Amino acid sequence: MNVFITGEKGFIAKNLTERSKGYDSVNVVTGCDKISRDKLTYEVLHTGEPCVFTNEIRRWKDFFNEQKIDVVIHNAATVGTDVVALDPKHSTLTNVTGTYNICRAAKELGIAVCYIGTTVIYDTPKYQSSQIFENSDRKPNTLYGCHKLCAEDIVKSQTDKWMIVRPLFAYGGEGDMNSLIAKTIYTALTDSEDLHMFLDPTKIKDYMHVNDFCDAVWECIITPHCWNEDFNVAAEIPYMTGEIVSMISKILDRDVSGLIRWFPKTDYLGNHMLSAEKIKCATIWEPKISLKRGIVMSYSSIVNTMGRTGYNPLKYLEEADRRDIDLTKFY
Repeated sequence: MNVFITGEKGFIAKNLTERSKGYDSVNVVTGCDKISRDKLTYEVLHTGEPCVFTNEIRRWKDFFNEQKIDVVIHNAATVGTDVVALDPKHSTLTNVTGTYNICRAAKELGIAVCYIGTTVIYDTPKYQSSQIFENSDRKPNTLYGCHKLCAEDIVKSQTDKWMIVRPLFAYGGEGDMNSLIAKTIYTALTDSEDLHMFLDPTKIKDYMHVNDFCDAVWECIITPHCWNEDFNVAAEIPYMTGEIVSMISKILDRDVSGLIRWFPKTDYLGNHMLSAEKIKCATIWEPKISLKRGIVMSYSSIVNTMGRTGYNPLKYLEEADRRDIDLTKFY
């Protein structure tokens, strides 16, 4: 099975490629080799990856044909409320137009599309005391959430064989640009101060290590009856956000709570808990990494790459500060 992953330089995609090594039937095809560069247009200012929206349907068809692609994991998206707020035009082109181009090319060639979604599409305020299921009410209240819900509709309407897999708070060390865990560890290691966190420390979050999420994606892809279905993926071990910070403090052997400036009114998710019952019934997948072990793994990953890769999960917060953009207005 030849699989192409869009957004291949991103956090999820890199980990999907690494975890694919555990599946003999899977061969991940890169879009960044010398052969591909003759076929595709690349992002220059952003990621350096094949651009999902400037490459038209015909170009994607040529590339998919030449590489004999069987499955596209469509993962190329501008991720996060803050990142979308900083560049709404580019984000809309990537998340919406790019999804359309990929799906139409795949449909014309009979290629299956697995879309990496997000659970911010749901009407989370309705589910503050209960889990969210795949068929729970949807009502995103950020531009990012609206993009992702629109993309899901494109995937389901513009392909013949599709799948949607939605992670909840996937984290995992170097490359993780969004999680409370990565940002807090990085802030502590770089002696930074005043980490702006758009969360309420009294609300419940259910963090899941990226390895567990990637394994879930691969299990769905290789399981025939999972196609034309959607799945929410969660560890189902929720903690209060403040408790997670306490756990990080113990692992780092220093109190990191004073580094964080909370903005509780911007926590549009509030308590955010998913049911993973559907994927557990459909596949053999089970999460394997506890939150404590995952934080240790994240810490080791960030320490081992500091200063060598240019990794900085605070860069969007810093950019907003430089541009005098008040991110609280976008939540």
